[in-house]
Amino acid sequence: MMDETTDDTTQPPLPSRATRIISKRSKVSSRGAITASLPGSGDRDRIIQFESKLEQRVLLLLLARRDLWDIWDQPPAIAYTAPDGRTRHHTFDFLVTFTTGRRWSVVVKPQVRAARPDFQKEVAAIRAGLRKDYADELRLVTDAHFTRDEALNAERLHRFRRSLSPDVLATAYSRFASASFPTTVGDLVAHLAMDGVGFQAILVGIYDGRVIAEMSAEITESARLSLPVNAEDKA
Repeated sequence: MMDETTDDTTQPPLPSRATRIISKRSKVSSRGAITASLPGSGDRDRIIQFESKLEQRVLLLLLARRDLWDIWDQPPAIAYTAPDGRTRHHTFDFLVTFTTGRRWSVVVKPQVRAARPDFQKEVAAIRAGLRKDYADELRLVTDAHFTRDEALNAERLHRFRRSLSPDVLATAYSRFASASFPTTVGDLVAHLAMDGVGFQAILVGIYDGRVIAEMSAEITESARLSLPVNAEDKA
């Protein structure tokens, strides 16, 4: 299910580039798509598909990265020699490109499955078959690599980024300069005096590097905030 809609004044999102058809029905997983703005698409919205709740969380965490350039869902499959000696094909969950040009081919699996010896052998075989002109490295991501709170923060970030205008964020960031740090999210919300959007602007500001918070825990009004070192040097 899409999380965003467009109206007559906006361009429709670019379609998903998935090379493998994702079944929309499953009794055991959550499947769907989200709409995101990617620098590699000229900051134009693009539909990105996922096949499970875990994939959705990983996707949102990737979208939260400041060095992200592009995400290709279900990219073209690669051929590899399986442990049994047969040639097989694997479709990665995501092919991620960063602003440095570095690329990750991402495999998303629950930790309980990723820990199985047979799966580890299969991933090793896939990694051995990965060409450098396809991706620089294979990244196996499981639910053990992040907390639920981190995923929740990333989900809120995605929603807030799509609802806040650049002018609102600029106003919030300008008011950061007159606040006293360290502080709490709640106190900074009061300082901003921006009605209901203050908390949203602060959370986006955390991911934009304007203020620092512990992102492995849920960002609430009691969360502690500090300034980046370079900002403190300028104060």
